Amino acid sequence: MKRIFIGLVCVLLIGHLVQSQSIYSFQGLGSLNHQGMPNNVGNGEVGIGSPTIWHINTQNPANLIYNTFSTFQLGIVVDRRQFSGEDLSGEATEGGLRFLGYAFPILPGKWSSSFGILPYSSVSYNTFSEGEVIGSGGTVNQISDNRGEGGLTNFYWSNGFKIMDKFLVGVRTNYTFGSILKTSTISIGGEDLPTSNVTYEELEAYSDVNFLFGIGYRHTLTEKSFVNFGATFSPRSPLNGTSELSLIRLSGSGSELETIEVGSTDITFDLPRTYGIGVSYQKLNHYMIGMDMEAQAWGNAGSGNTLYNNSLKISLGGELTPDFDNVNSYWKRVKYSGGLNYHKLPYIVNNQALTDFGINFGASLPVSGYSSLDLAFKWGQLGETTNGLIKETYYKVVIGATINDRWFIKRKYD
Repeated sequence: MKRIFIGLVCVLLIGHLVQSQSIYSFQGLGSLNHQGMPNNVGNGEVGIGSPTIWHINTQNPANLIYNTFSTFQLGIVVDRRQFSGEDLSGEATEGGLRFLGYAFPILPGKWSSSFGILPYSSVSYNTFSEGEVIGSGGTVNQISDNRGEGGLTNFYWSNGFKIMDKFLVGVRTNYTFGSILKTSTISIGGEDLPTSNVTYEELEAYSDVNFLFGIGYRHTLTEKSFVNFGATFSPRSPLNGTSELSLIRLSGSGSELETIEVGSTDITFDLPRTYGIGVSYQKLNHYMIGMDMEAQAWGNAGSGNTLYNNSLKISLGGELTPDFDNVNSYWKRVKYSGGLNYHKLPYIVNNQALTDFGINFGASLPVSGYSSLDLAFKWGQLGETTNGLIKETYYKVVIGATINDRWFIKRKYD
């Protein structure tokens, strides 16, 4: 167990957090990432009102109280996208570390804690355009090459508490940090005009603290069947940072001639007020079906005069374990999951709101003890091909590992 734990930590130290390669990640802070674990990806990304004792709940900190084991989770994701639009097509594939968390009971049944890292947003795009300079009579052309990379990461610390027999509360503290580098290279030239190249480079770096609060309630129907309720709230929170702008003159061959540091300014991006509710019906170690709704008040968030939509995400999913105690059939002990989700994104492109729809599947394969190998797959579509937009069809494959054990407990007998 110790060798496995050390090996997983080494993967974190030498790896990198996966970045989404969405062409729409030029907006705001980039593509916003789901804040759940690999098992949540498999069940449609529900988790606010769906507690589990086998995995870490990062969506509602109140549900951590059900983690009676010391639980370590890690996962990687491979993201493949196909782009289509008017006279446009392309594809891209990226992958890497995506999930890392550790949860443990402090006072079993009364107080559990968790910490880890989850990517909050991802920026990875490259757009290219060319055309005539207006007013030049077709003698001068302009080429623009726009690129962006980076993103923000949440280092979180969550705590869940049972304050009454069935009532739970929790708080997740996020330290959100990271940087976003955007460059735009403009080339202007013509038949009787030498080519002039200029690169505008902007580096935004953010770091600040924000909070997510959660509550949970379980209503017992029978000894092994329950109805669970959950709710989360995150207040509007400023994310402070700095912006550095540079101008770079390039030769016709692309080599750097001169760099002008324009200067550094303080910037603030207001993270939106967020409300979430969830409900699930659960038969212990057999099946669960749940639904989440999450709304974000982006209309009053962001920075400057940029306009955003209030966003809404609806997730529906479930899990099924055919026979948890069956010692003769391995596949009957596997937990199968599936679900779907619809997300109205906050970003507006060409005066049109973006939507993201996904269908999810997953399985948790039991291994030694109470640990598991967690697999998930998501097929989704983002955007559309009308109104000058681009449709992204994407496929995500998630491979995760969950280690459950009773650590930090002194043995009474050797």
